Amino acid sequence: MNNYFFFFLIFLNLYSQKESPFENLNFIKTKSNNNNKIYKQEVDKLRTYEASEIDIIEKEILLATKFRDLKKVILLLNRKIEIEGESPDLLYQLGGTNGILAYQKKNLFSVIYLNEMLKSFSKALDLDPNHVPTLEAHIDALYSVPKILGGDKKKAIKLAERLNQVSKLEGHLSMAMIYFKNENNEMYNLYLNNFFNELSSLSICERDNLKIFFSKKSNNFPIKISQITSFFGKEVDSGLCALNFYMQAPNFKKNLYSLEWIYYLKSKLTFLNGNREESIRLINLSLDLNPDFELSQTFFKKNF
Repeated sequence: MNNYFFFFLIFLNLYSQKESPFENLNFIKTKSNNNNKIYKQEVDKLRTYEASEIDIIEKEILLATKFRDLKKVILLLNRKIEIEGESPDLLYQLGGTNGILAYQKKNLFSVIYLNEMLKSFSKALDLDPNHVPTLEAHIDALYSVPKILGGDKKKAIKLAERLNQVSKLEGHLSMAMIYFKNENNEMYNLYLNNFFNELSSLSICERDNLKIFFSKKSNNFPIKISQITSFFGKEVDSGLCALNFYMQAPNFKKNLYSLEWIYYLKSKLTFLNGNREESIRLINLSLDLNPDFELSQTFFKKNF
């Protein structure tokens, strides 16, 4: 068992760098409020409603996510699967939640969550081999996780090739990620350029309804677009449109990622787009939330 934990620590180390065009697990909120009185009161209030069990479960999932009670989210998703049966969307959510817990716990028991993540993604693709969000997540997991813990680089490449046929934008990005981690600069640059060319051709800022565009993509795909465009300073308008879409969600402040990182990304994109004054306002919002956030500190010192 100690050997498994050693390899798990190697897996965690893959996400230790402060900024990368592809990794964002280290910017996920970690604070748990599951003992908070308000949380308990809201759960108790919810259980007094006259509604179907599924309706209550769905509301509880939103509530548990809001308060970062991810273990409860997993229990609720499993109960929903018991009632409705397995579906690619539910299994994708289940796999993703297990993956976040595996990363955040950083202890021996995290291996259990890691195994559940891989199993859920695999089941989702058995039901729908072309389910884009699951393909995207499973590729990243299989390529990043050590082989002894279930990783499989060859399978990840095959899935990335399939994703490239189903949805070129995500496919190019996944292939770029693989070659980036494999340190194959020639192929990495090829697929990275393919991604930016595809993003440009889609003209997402000119679309009337971005909700439709993002509806069949992973929940964090707008963040991925804003992250990689801000990192390379290319297709900045598309990055801003994607990030604005993410931030317009009714509960975006309660979503997955830390607000200081979101404001940092928007400040950087706004600066690249030539709006210095708004960029200063946004970077100050980031630093107000977390004065020790190194990315915002560095960006502020370098540019202002």
